[in-house]
Amino acid sequence: MTGAFSPKAVAPGGGATVKLFGVRFTYKVVSDDCGGTLAVMEVDIPAGTLVKPHSHAREDEFSLVQSGTVGVRIADQVLVAEQGSWLVKPRSTPHAMWNAGSEPARVIEIVSPGGLEGYFAKLAPTLAEHRTPPEYYQLAEEYGITIQDDWVEALERAYGVKL
Repeated sequence: MTGAFSPKAVAPGGGATVKLFGVRFTYKVVSDDCGGTLAVMEVDIPAGTLVKPHSHAREDEFSLVQSGTVGVRIADQVLVAEQGSWLVKPRSTPHAMWNAGSEPARVIEIVSPGGLEGYFAKLAPTLAEHRTPPEYYQLAEEYGITIQDDWVEALERAYGVKL
């Protein structure tokens, strides 16, 4: 989807927010802001937290570590990304992030094209009711997301983090 869009400003602390598995996602730019070309969000990862490993069939994802340090697995590559580091996670490439530190971390995520806003909006209430109900996987499939459950236990054990 492309087309005309209007200028806007999002103040610090502004934007729609959803919380998934303790991780807070705050949308700063949504698909409607830019003709569907991308979405931008701040992701706050609490200390000791693993972001659920997954891959996207439709989107490329680019991340800037704004504060703190995050561990990341992209395919079979494991890295440590400090403040100022950029991460490139191409579509269909499994990836995970975690914060093994004692302080929160903040990451700016740029997803292209946009459209995941609908996924997060539908997912948040589902997870609030149950940890991982069957609807979780159905919704992920609907949005072209594959959950990498087989990575969770090893990442939790290796880095002392939890979902």
